[in-house]
Amino acid sequence: MATKLDFEQTFAADPTTVMAMLRDPEYVTLKGERTGSFDISVEVTEAPDGGVVITSTRSMPAEVPSYATPFVGDTLTITETQRWSAPAADGSAVADVTVEFAAPLAYRGTIALSGGADGTVARNLGEFKASVPFVGGKVEKVAAEMTEKYLAKEAAVGGEWLAG
Repeated sequence: MATKLDFEQTFAADPTTVMAMLRDPEYVTLKGERTGSFDISVEVTEAPDGGVVITSTRSMPAEVPSYATPFVGDTLTITETQRWSAPAADGSAVADVTVEFAAPLAYRGTIALSGGADGTVARNLGEFKASVPFVGGKVEKVAAEMTEKYLAKEAAVGGEWLAG
């Protein structure tokens, strides 16, 4: 059984401006640094159809409960790939997202970027799946909670970037 994630981020700018921020390697590096990551690398590849693939690899301290430490270790290396569609006329776009952890845990989901009354909403939907006997569900739950904190911090960093 997998643990679901459903989290919305709001940015005070139109979708085109937010997408420009999300695909900027300096922003991707900054949000990684501000969320406690190190050894960050970012690759942005333009797709022929107008979309973009954003791949970032980063390491961060594994702040996990003691029962998860044997499976995770002291640090996590995370590779996140966002495969964004070409933006629609209104700037909205969708990304397929995969996150691979240097642990028996993976995330698959989507981000839907759309305009709203207060700017842009990025809705993150997906699920975590841990292949750990007996405690897999607990590991997934911790990963989902940590990801929500990360996404909230990422939205705050994005707000500062856009105000900037």
